[in-house]
Amino acid sequence: MTAAPVAGGRVLPTLNPDGSRHWIRPKPSDGPWWRRRRVMAYLLMVAFVAIPHLSINGKPAILLDAPRREFTILGTTFLPTDTLLLMLLLATLVIAIFLFSALFGRVWCGWACPQTVYLEFLYRPIERLFEGGRSGSLNMDRKGAHFTPRRLAKYAVYLVISLLLAHTFLAYFVGVEALARWVRLSPYQHPVPFIVMAVTTALVFIDFTWFREQTCLIACPYGRWQAVLLDRQSLVVAYDYNRGEPRTHVKDRVAGSGDCIDCGACVITCPTGIDIRNGLQMECVHCTQCIDACDRIMDQVGSPHGLIRYATQDALAG
Repeated sequence: MTAAPVAGGRVLPTLNPDGSRHWIRPKPSDGPWWRRRRVMAYLLMVAFVAIPHLSINGKPAILLDAPRREFTILGTTFLPTDTLLLMLLLATLVIAIFLFSALFGRVWCGWACPQTVYLEFLYRPIERLFEGGRSGSLNMDRKGAHFTPRRLAKYAVYLVISLLLAHTFLAYFVGVEALARWVRLSPYQHPVPFIVMAVTTALVFIDFTWFREQTCLIACPYGRWQAVLLDRQSLVVAYDYNRGEPRTHVKDRVAGSGDCIDCGACVITCPTGIDIRNGLQMECVHCTQCIDACDRIMDQVGSPHGLIRYATQDALAG
């Protein structure tokens, strides 16, 4: 895995040279991959809300009751005495994650991780609605307008959504019946659950309002595993260096120029702020936004798709 340079002399895509936060305001690239991910994201959102309400054989589909030490999965309840079954289940899950990552890279991160799904397909669309797209957000950032009426309205909507997500998340651990009972009662009657709910809501709100892609870049250990899980046969989102170089702007193209016109569309659309042309990077979550952005540019200049595409490192090396 290459340690690629970051634009503007930044150590991280979200960090300016002076140590201040560099806010990433990606421009969505509507294309085939984006539409596929959007369908997947909406299905996962519906599933996340619906699963706590489903029952199998009279039991919740999923209930992780830690206080009672009972874990119900697909209608089957596992007790602390089921040590062997739980160990086998956990081992199977870990091996499956490792194998999936080795074969398909960070497809989970870009297509199914709740952090990516909710940030890119719920919170950021709301932000663009209130702030007027990427240009509007950048303009507010330049002016230091953090508490304008539009941004305050956005934060209010974020808070409501975070509250709903926190309730849904806790339903997986306490059950919908207990959760509904807590909601109906006064906080004075159940102070501990109320505090848990308030803290969970605050964490969700802070994550999607402020921390955002830094969860993927800094906090999440899964991305760090890629250095040992990926090999040259793993499927990754990659730039075809042999085809794209040397980069030349459209007006300067000559015989022997690569297909990359150095337009920067792949960087502007990246939700983690990287330049995919710098090689395989830990920050890449395989969201495919750069593929859609580049394919659209290739259509405009009359070049074939696939300058940025899903491929293995061996395939790109030819």
